[in-house]
Amino acid sequence: QNEPLPRRRRRLERAKHEMSDTLKKIQDFLRKTHDDALVKVKKPIGIVAMVLNIIFPGVGTLVACVTANKTFEGLKCFAMMWLMCFAFFVGWVWSIVHGVQLFMKASA
Repeated sequence: QNEPLPRRRRRLERAKHEMSDTLKKIQDFLRKTHDDALVKVKKPIGIVAMVLNIIFPGVGTLVACVTANKTFEGLKCFAMMWLMCFAFFVGWVWSIVHGVQLFMKASA
């Protein structure tokens, strides 16, 4: 019923370590998803993608990826943005940042 204090501490440390590893894996997945979907497009597509991402999170990223023949990467990023939009407000902000980055990376 009542565990000795050192044993509880070891269990707590192990749980914190496992949580840290899981959060690191999630962070790595999100970073890779973001980087894979940050494609180089022509300037007009970059502008459209940025505006679409501001109004409809992730749609601009999907459009940019489809025009760059990276549809799967775009779908993954789009899905992550929408999941984060529903769970948190973060997805919408991420979508805006990603749209600005697509615009900045766009070629003339």
